Amino acid sequence: MAHSRKITLPWANSLLERLRMGGRKTAVAGALILIMLFMWIRVLVGHRPAAAAAAPPPRPAETPAQRAPVQRTLVELPKLPGRHDAIQRDFFAIQDSSYFRRQAAGRNTGTETEVSLTFTPDAPEVIQRAARMLKLEAVLWSDSPSAFLNDRLLTVGDRLLVKSGAASFEFEVLQIHVDSVLVECRGVQLAVKLAQYVDVSN
Repeated sequence: MAHSRKITLPWANSLLERLRMGGRKTAVAGALILIMLFMWIRVLVGHRPAAAAAAPPPRPAETPAQRAPVQRTLVELPKLPGRHDAIQRDFFAIQDSSYFRRQAAGRNTGTETEVSLTFTPDAPEVIQRAARMLKLEAVLWSDSPSAFLNDRLLTVGDRLLVKSGAASFEFEVLQIHVDSVLVECRGVQLAVKLAQYVDVSN
């Protein structure tokens, strides 16, 4: 007596149960899977579209043997003033370079002469030497003015430390004017001025 044994897979049963519950969605998914399988079988079996072939080149048209050669004549163009003129002058050659030397001498953009200092007569020489290291580059004039001194933006009351050799000097900003800054170091007041004041406000 042989017993027929049923082999059940738990995952297969749960899959079949879900498919039965899906109903219409399952039918649509199955149809799409069948279409996909059909397309893959067509591709793998070999029903490919025919390869494109280039059309043969057209044959050149037959030319009559008795065609006359083309006669070409050159016509000399009339010489009109202004049409065939050549520029004889080299635009990059400087004819009068003294003009540029005069302009360069009148305008110096170096930092050496950009700052002028006004010392009090009793200012010690060491403070004067340290003050020459101050460079006033710009003054920002507003309700609370600030000055660009030695690559730092300072307002009234700020302090700037300047090293001259082994010694250090601390300059305090007392006042900021349109074209100058009044600083104080060890009781000595100095005015650092811009060499040229240009008003850019409208």
